[in-house]
Amino acid sequence: MARKRASRRQFLAAALGASTVGLSGCGSDDGGTATPGDDRAGTGTPIDGGTDTATPTEAPTATREPTDTPTERPTDTPEPTDTPTATPGAESFASWPTFMRNNGHWGHHPDARGPHDGVSVDWKRSFDQDQINATPVLADGTLYVGAGGAGDSDGSFHALDPVTGETKWSKDTDSPVTSAAAVGSGFVYLGTSGGVLYALQPDDGSEFWDYDLTSTEAFTAPVVDDRNVYVGSTGSRVYNFDGLDSTQKWNQDTYGAITASPVFADGMIYVPSADHDLWAVTPSGSVEWRNTQGGSVNGVAYRDRRLYVTSEDGTLSQVNTRGSTDWETSLGAGIASTPAVTDEQVFVGTRDGTLYAVARGDGVERWRFTDPTDGVLAPPVVADGTVYVGSRDGSVYAVDTETGDEEWSFETGNNIDEAAPIVAGGRVYIGSQDGTFYALSE
Repeated sequence: MARKRASRRQFLAAALGASTVGLSGCGSDDGGTATPGDDRAGTGTPIDGGTDTATPTEAPTATREPTDTPTERPTDTPEPTDTPTATPGAESFASWPTFMRNNGHWGHHPDARGPHDGVSVDWKRSFDQDQINATPVLADGTLYVGAGGAGDSDGSFHALDPVTGETKWSKDTDSPVTSAAAVGSGFVYLGTSGGVLYALQPDDGSEFWDYDLTSTEAFTAPVVDDRNVYVGSTGSRVYNFDGLDSTQKWNQDTYGAITASPVFADGMIYVPSADHDLWAVTPSGSVEWRNTQGGSVNGVAYRDRRLYVTSEDGTLSQVNTRGSTDWETSLGAGIASTPAVTDEQVFVGTRDGTLYAVARGDGVERWRFTDPTDGVLAPPVVADGTVYVGSRDGSVYAVDTETGDEEWSFETGNNIDEAAPIVAGGRVYIGSQDGTFYALSE
């Protein structure tokens, strides 16, 4: 198994920096203390009676200095300015430092400001890859987005100015970056579809460490809690890595592919799995409970001690933290993504091209939006009284949260299959399978 660790000098410097400076956190809830375990790929060991725990193995000793310092820059010129300059106001933009804004995956930012009266392209960027499927994140005035998809042999990751689109730095990866990054504990963490997890320095993109599973497992978006980095994979495992030295503390087998990011909340990791179960895993790697759905579990969000779970059989469920289902609503077609959750409503798209709003309290449908001509597979997000979502028909839609009426739509050049938008500074940022990353504004 190939893996690379940070040097002791870098480790000590990072530990000191993380304790004194740090970047914006990832909005985690009450944290838990991890128990050391595996330091390699390892396997979770099932225990009769339904409780699984991870099996520790001897930690590797190989250490070498990271050498990957990105130097290449995309060759296209950001629009609309000829010589873009960084804008200090970007630091005041609403923060989305992790997938769906926080570790509960609300997908809702009450302080973000978005466009309402029609949009045009403020700026756009293209990279070397043919597709952009990753959800962007935004922290401390920097926008981060990965590139790559089916048909791309490699990938890339970019730090951009959110006002101008100017590149701050870029990093090439050996395989596509199809999931969101997470900014926390002083680093930018991201995984690839080729089973490599990176910790990058936010100022210049230099590599602090990487961990290579030497497999074709695709990593989900990670979630960060202090030094713990939790991430799922299509190899049917959820992992816990040490965020400062790359040690793999444990991994737990869920017996089904994990295609959506886990939630970390109130000292528990909640993991959606294709084995039809939502898993509750403790910070030490043991299984607390499993809640069975009617199909592959494709997303989970957490708010106010309730979990909102989507399933391929078209069911949206509310599950409490004891693992019992409070209510479930059948929406007909399959649900492929994580829902967005506000104080009163849950928003979710389906494979037949419908966006739904249901009441959080009882799951009763409030409205449905049926204008998309193809599936709404990507997660929606909510800001400033509007739901923003992409569709496989190639369009981005803005829909009023109370009425379900369309505010505007914008057509890209290809499908929006996986990428959720983020909303900040009066703009909507989203990638498309046409290979373009868009900043849309009024």
